[in-house]
This record gives sequence, structure tokens and C-alpha cells, in this order.
Amino acid sequence: MSTRNVVIVGESGVGKSSLINLILGEARVLASNDAVGVTLETTRHPTTIFQHSYYLWDTPGLNEGTQGSLASKRVEEILRNLLMQLDKAHGVHLLVICFRGTKVTRTMQQTYMSITGICSKVSQNIPVAAVITELEKFGDSPEAMEVWWENNQNGLSAYGMDFAGHACITTLTDECHPPTIGRYRKCQLAVHHLIQRCSRSPKSTSSRNLNVVLFEVARVSPDANACTLDSDEYVFEIGPARVRMWDTVGLEEPDTISEDRCFNAIEKAIQLIKSLSAAGGISLLLFCIRANRITVTIQNNYRLFYEVLGRKEVPVALVVTHLEREQQMEDWWPRNEKMLERYGIITAGHACITGVVGHSKYQQSQEAIRALLLQYDEQGKFMMPSEAWIGRLLKGLVSFVGDKAFLRGRDMVRILTKRCHLRPDVAQRVAACLDQQVTHVLLIVV
Repeated sequence: MSTRNVVIVGESGVGKSSLINLILGEARVLASNDAVGVTLETTRHPTTIFQHSYYLWDTPGLNEGTQGSLASKRVEEILRNLLMQLDKAHGVHLLVICFRGTKVTRTMQQTYMSITGICSKVSQNIPVAAVITELEKFGDSPEAMEVWWENNQNGLSAYGMDFAGHACITTLTDECHPPTIGRYRKCQLAVHHLIQRCSRSPKSTSSRNLNVVLFEVARVSPDANACTLDSDEYVFEIGPARVRMWDTVGLEEPDTISEDRCFNAIEKAIQLIKSLSAAGGISLLLFCIRANRITVTIQNNYRLFYEVLGRKEVPVALVVTHLEREQQMEDWWPRNEKMLERYGIITAGHACITGVVGHSKYQQSQEAIRALLLQYDEQGKFMMPSEAWIGRLLKGLVSFVGDKAFLRGRDMVRILTKRCHLRPDVAQRVAACLDQQVTHVLLIVV
């Protein structure tokens, strides 16, 4: 996987959220000077640093005291669960501990020991870096602020606090007192270089081929030109990955599928299978939905592609669109994840985006998609023998379309040979499978 996970941790109020905003270059995360922490759960922020994709993970603050939003035990449990989930999935590539630039204290040591103790139980290979904040009084650049590290390095070592690297910065913007042009950008670059230098490399940096089927619910307009399983193929590169994507129209409402549109769907299904077979199979299914209610058609599309086309062996990632009105697009996910699971839609990853070109959140959306795709650039490819794959997909289509008389008999053989260019013997076997499937549907209805 080429997307790296960077987890930001630290005591409550040391400026973790402000640090993430600095890294991102925009005020995407709510930051506060209140006595009680504002981050109550882990949140994920996709970004690109020096042409590499990263997920930044913001976590609740430690040591809030008895009046805090979350008890310390609960915060440690949240961090432990996050690190375990990431380690099992794609790995933790860097853990950054954020400290306020005061003198070295026992509390800092306790925070360090607590965090590194959790890390060691998850993996022995997670690099830990330090970012020291609120150092604007030392100068107007990270080089000047490095004085803090020189003055405190021995104290950190005496407390047993070792780091793979560090950055001394301020998260104040250039307009804050004292106004200093270029300070914010210099501090941002210092942290970017720290992340690039200290984060573990993904398992492989060699070129990878990623075959993705992107699907969505079919347009309901009767004037729409695209039909079910119509697809357009695109090839592009994201970092080390060469992505081959089939942009595919999903199922329509069953009542809207006429004889001609059904035959079109069968023809397109066979073309899709042939293309996927020639490319070596599928790495990822990307399901694109609008951020509104879940319908039966959405469920059917999920089932057709995940259960039928991918035989439950290809991961499905969800792309949720039309989120430009959300203050933070990622906030949609924790509000709706459980609802999706109740509808049987289980995903291996997600991206919350807007597709509105020129919108202020458009670049953020691009980064989210890139990071999502690069999680799977080492994913193995699923495929079946073409004939069996075609038969399986067409049987799945029939089960969703229901009882259609035109799906049986010699007409189907003719369609499969003349229109879909299957050999006569293959067409007869596929038609026989369809006859069995339709009979099965009729028996269920009766």
C-alpha cells in the first residue's frame, strides 16, 4: 500500500488539531483554547506531502483530568484500538507526539511512556517523532526555534524519551502577534520534511497495476443514453500505481428494464467480463453513492457487484458524493456507518467528497480519492474463467430483474451469439443457466 498512516497524539490542549491544520495547509480541524478538549474520537484527514499520499489521524488528548471530556483510560483504549486496526489493515507508518514548548516535565514523560507502551504492544516497528509547538518566542523560523531542542535534549534523554526525529515550530499564522511573513509556511515545511524523513515506507514502492471497477446506481431518466453495465475505461497513474478503471453504470429499477434494455445490459456485462479477464481481474470495487437515503436499488447494486461479480472476494470501498455542504465532509461517515451496516453494505474503506469542480473542498476530495485507491495497490486480483464468470454475472442480473419471458429459450441463444458474439456452444450453456435461474425465481414466487 502506498498511502501512509500518520497518527498524531499528545496531551489535551497541546495543539494537535492546530498541528494537523498546519500540515494540511487549511483550517480543516476545529481547534480550541478551551480547558476541555474538542477531539472526542479519532478522525482521518487525507493529504498529499511531496507527492506521497497520507492519512493523518487526529486522536483525543491524554491527561485531561477529572473534568475532561474523556477519561484517560478511555483515551488510551481509543488509541490502542486505532493502532491495532491500522496495523492489521495497512500498518502504522509514523506516530507523532505533540508537546508544548515548556520545560521537560514528569507529565511529558508519563505521556511518552503511556503512548510508547501502547505502541510496543501493537508493533515493535512504529517510529515515534516529536513536534514541539508554541516556540514563536524563540524566533521566526524552525531553525531559530531549534534552540529549545538544544536546551532540553539532555533532559529528554534523562527521562528515557527517544525519538526518530523532531521539529520545533509554532502553529501561529503569519498574521498573529508578532506578525511575521513566511513563518507559517516554514513551519509547515519543517513538519512535512519530518513526516517524509521518519515515516516507514510502504511494503513496496515498485510500480503496481490496480484494476478498479467503479459503479453507481443507474440514472433514472428515460432519456439517459447509458444503460445498465455500460462502462468506459480509463488509465492513469497515482504515484507508483498504474490505475485501470472501468466506470460502470449499475442496476436500474427492475420495473424500468425493457426487453431491449435488458439485452443491452447482457451485452455490456459480457463486454465488461472480457475486458476484466484480459486485464488480469479486479483489484477493487469502488461504489459511488449520493449522501442521502439508502434505497433497495443501492442495496441491489452492492449485491450484484460484491456478491455476484466479485464473489465476495474483492474489497468494496465506498465513495460518498455531494458533501460540499458539510462543514467537514468526513463527519458524514461516523453519522451513517452503522446505518449502512444495517442495510448490509459493508466496506473496506471510504472517501467522503464533493465532485463540484472549483469548490474549496475539491482538492481535498481529490486527495481523499488518491489515498483511498493507493491503499489497494498491492491488492491481489480476482478473476474466474470467462465462461463461468459470464454465466455467474448474467444469473445475478436475472435474479434482480425477476421473471422476464424474453430471457428464456432460443431467443436468448440467438442474442448471445449474434449480439454478444459468443460461440454457439458457449451461448447454449449460458442460456441453459439462465433458464435454470428463471425457473428458480418462479418457484420462489409461487
